[in-house]
Amino acid sequence: MFNYLQWGRRCSAGALWALAVWGVGAGAQTTPPKAAAAAAGAAAGVPVVSQLWHVDYDVAADGKSSVAYATQHQVAHASALERMKSFSFSYSAGIQTAQILEAYTLKADGRRIPVPPTNYQTVVSDGRDGAKPLFSDRTRISVVFPDLAVGDSVGMRYRIDDKEPIFPGAFSVVQGFSPYGVHEDSRVTIRAPKGLNLRFEAHGLQEQPPVQDGDATVRQWRYQNTTPKAWDEADAGIWRLDESPVLLASTFADYESIARAYGERALPKARPTPRIEALAQSIVGAQTDPRERARLLYEWVSTQITYGGNCIGVGAVVPRDVDVVLDNKMGDCKDHATLLQALLTAVGVRSEQVLINAGELYDLPTTPVVSTVNHVINYLPDFKMYLDATAKQVPFGYLPGSAYAKPVIHVGADKALASIPPGSADLTEQRAHTSIQIAADGSAKGSLQASFKGLAAAQMRSYMADLQGDGERDFVRNMLASGGFKGQGVLDRGDLAPAKELSDSYSFSITFEIAKYLQAGKRGAFVLAPVLNLPMGIARLAEAEEKHLPRRRTGCYGYHSYETYDVELGAGVAFNRVPPNLQTRNQALNYSATYQRTTNGYKVSREVHDTTPQGLCTPEYAAQWNNEVKPIAQNLQSQIFYQRGEPAKEQARGQTKGAQKGQARGAAKGPAKAPGKVQPKKR
Repeated sequence: MFNYLQWGRRCSAGALWALAVWGVGAGAQTTPPKAAAAAAGAAAGVPVVSQLWHVDYDVAADGKSSVAYATQHQVAHASALERMKSFSFSYSAGIQTAQILEAYTLKADGRRIPVPPTNYQTVVSDGRDGAKPLFSDRTRISVVFPDLAVGDSVGMRYRIDDKEPIFPGAFSVVQGFSPYGVHEDSRVTIRAPKGLNLRFEAHGLQEQPPVQDGDATVRQWRYQNTTPKAWDEADAGIWRLDESPVLLASTFADYESIARAYGERALPKARPTPRIEALAQSIVGAQTDPRERARLLYEWVSTQITYGGNCIGVGAVVPRDVDVVLDNKMGDCKDHATLLQALLTAVGVRSEQVLINAGELYDLPTTPVVSTVNHVINYLPDFKMYLDATAKQVPFGYLPGSAYAKPVIHVGADKALASIPPGSADLTEQRAHTSIQIAADGSAKGSLQASFKGLAAAQMRSYMADLQGDGERDFVRNMLASGGFKGQGVLDRGDLAPAKELSDSYSFSITFEIAKYLQAGKRGAFVLAPVLNLPMGIARLAEAEEKHLPRRRTGCYGYHSYETYDVELGAGVAFNRVPPNLQTRNQALNYSATYQRTTNGYKVSREVHDTTPQGLCTPEYAAQWNNEVKPIAQNLQSQIFYQRGEPAKEQARGQTKGAQKGQARGAAKGPAKAPGKVQPKKR
């Protein structure tokens, strides 16, 4: 149910969320090391103390900026020693220059050791024979600090100057601080022309009075945190930018302005050319239905255009020409979205490009900042459908799970701001049927058929298609071993035809033989579950009630899972007691489990119907869900008690008596309440 905070790395104009140990700052002075600070940091479980963290932005009217950094960090614990011995930063050589002004190690006894020229490494990204590089023009500079020990500090002063703004006439930045770190002296200073309409938004920072410096206005914000917050499991979840110390600054008046700035250079590249028109027609063929045309074009772009980043100057925010993308069959998110829009336009299907955050930002801040929307997808207004052709293994009409319920900015639309609706639980389904024969010696053999609907279908098909050679041959043995069984079997990977690559339905099957399925001897107990760990296995809910309750919103989703078992008991094997039947009816989660005696064994059926929409869940919803899942977890934890090697007469008597008791208990207990939820594997 819950997806925890993960910030993805993207090539963008600025840092989306600066929570790293290293800060950016300006200032010629450095602070002497303090043994007390190091001791306090170590005692608080913080391995590095930020003694100095200054960044100065000097913004020009045309949107260019010069950024000066000054940092000094003290190693408070040996666990941080190795990573603090070096520091790296990068810049776009096409539109920026950079220089290191100073780098040093400050020993605990006050000695200052300058970094020698031999301790620097510069890695340049370039093309061949004077041509521009294809992916990145970023130059990376690394520094290694000499003679560093616990209690010492490392210091840096460097600057990065723009030769060209990422957006002409515009500037925006977001700078954040971690409440879990020690900050003794952190400052952000912005110097800008008086006539430049800069908007500011700060949370948890000390704002200083503005200072006039000639034709410029200087603004500064300070942050100090000598008592860091201790991480708690309940802190996991979706954070808003304003929940931590943060500064946002922007010349953009609104998010429509960001959409226009992006669209001015992106949308002209989406106009169909003769090459695009010919390609689009070859893909759709005789198909006349607009939705089917859109599906064919989406699937072609998704499967034929691989990912290739563009971190070359303004290429971070400007798509490549579609001819370059087609020649190489490669592009980043902007290229995928622009190419798909051009192809759709060529066959008369309306579409828009849409800006979205690719990480865990579900709330756009009041102050519009470009780096909060760092991914591009498409929207088909005639079908009210969002598409992400960059993401792989995503069927037409679906999105990656983290995209639902997010705010978006439509480019070129009458209304720019919108939100992607939550995803429906009815789009995700898993069915598993197990036939198993258990012998008196505890061994078992049988088969498992598994089918999937939705995003999980394409992802499972992709996983199976990647299995080759030993991986395919040993799949069943390895999967059984991961579940604690020693056995073997044969995998049938199902329909892997290229035409089905992005289908939203898929199935596979296995046959298996397990040496010791009943592992506890002549008498024992076990929990019934599929012999393979499946993405939406119902048995996973058995552990759900043990999870902590979040204090903030979390990513969540719903699904339907069906499991049936035909259990055949060999001569000399008896089930003395089975779990009670159970049926629940709740607001979020419905569950049913039945155990029915057959002529030579049992037929077991379990179903989970989680109606939670895919997107965000509040803490209150999570608490309700957790209450609903408890009786389900208890039922799934219930074991089947068995005996083997007994005379046939005693075996039959034990089975009948045990089944009657179990069913009577289930009927007496009646329906119970429950909630719960599982997360399928992420790719």
